[in-house]
Amino acid sequence: MRVRTAAVAAAAVGALLLTGCSGGQSSGSSDTLTWSMWIGSSEDQKVWDGVGATGAEAAGKKVSLQGAPFNDYWTKISTQLGTSAAPCIVTMQSLRVNQFSDGLLPLDDLIKSTGFDSGAFDEGALKALAVDGKQYAIPYDTGPLLLFYNKDAFAEAGVAAPAPGWTVDDFQAAATALKKKGKVALATTVEDMFLESLVLAYNGGQMINDSGEVTLDTAKNAEAVGWIAGLVKDGTAAKADGADTTADDNAFINGSVASVVGGPWNSLDFKAKAKFGVGVTTLPSPKGAQKTYSAGSGFGISKTCSDPEAAFKAITAMTSEKTLASLAKDGRAFPARTAAQAAWYTNAGIDGAKATLDSALASAVPLPGSADGDKLNQLLSQYGPQMVNGEKPAKDVLAEISSQLGK
Repeated sequence: MRVRTAAVAAAAVGALLLTGCSGGQSSGSSDTLTWSMWIGSSEDQKVWDGVGATGAEAAGKKVSLQGAPFNDYWTKISTQLGTSAAPCIVTMQSLRVNQFSDGLLPLDDLIKSTGFDSGAFDEGALKALAVDGKQYAIPYDTGPLLLFYNKDAFAEAGVAAPAPGWTVDDFQAAATALKKKGKVALATTVEDMFLESLVLAYNGGQMINDSGEVTLDTAKNAEAVGWIAGLVKDGTAAKADGADTTADDNAFINGSVASVVGGPWNSLDFKAKAKFGVGVTTLPSPKGAQKTYSAGSGFGISKTCSDPEAAFKAITAMTSEKTLASLAKDGRAFPARTAAQAAWYTNAGIDGAKATLDSALASAVPLPGSADGDKLNQLLSQYGPQMVNGEKPAKDVLAEISSQLGK
């Protein structure tokens, strides 16, 4: 998964990061596999170049990396898939696999014929990159959505470190104590996976159902968003910024809010940049009803790839235990391979991280993807702040977004 705080830098360096040939494998040389990946910095480029070299060695072909900033990546790949310009190896996010599966090769036959050990991967990570029972990508990372918090601010407010499984009532008591000390408890956002996870945790509301259908206009969703809006109104949560997807992370890192929703992929970035102790716990849920979403990314093969066997050999190496353990040590991913996850725990450097992830993973469900996912995210960015910030009733805004999606 991407680290949101890296996205801002991406626009400035994006032009420098576009590498490899512009055409896809079918129009390129027979000794090269083109690979597309989102890249937000020169450090990203270096890490993923190394992963590509591992794939190249296994495939016996060069791997040419095409990099683009996260948002630009999806625009570009949507025009490439299904054409001769498509890259051979396609990096795919679990939220979006439904949108792009028509241009991807189902991997089930290759998995079976090569004896690839799918059992070595987290079951939820594999399921998140499958559509209608077909596997479209091999995951390299996964992870549940969590709540990162400012340990120093909590301690100063007399709030005990929240244990995994803490409740909505526990959170609200902490928020009240933090407010008394002049601290805003929560950074809000309207970005899809983070808002959807907070809603799911609060009362089980789903903005996208398990079949990939957008289901915004429900009483549970309105209730959960109304709860967030109530926190904003009473000053225990910050207002959402629809235009800046990094606003919530930045508010947490600079200490102006005491907690933020994020994934394991955020942990080392938060720890490196924050001037305070970073803690992590599960999202607040009703007592005995803990729940969160999990999300991740992986590598698939385009239908127009002229050598899918070689591409799969590359992907096998790019998702090996050694490669994923290395990514975990670099803070790039919570590995989808269970045997490599220990490397992430060793390097996370956050007290209680393992207990929190173990607890969250036990109740996590894959965040459903939807063919309307990108459009939904755009509409949430445009209209979401109105409901999260309490400018309009959540029910009315959710109904308006649903209407614009034709629901």
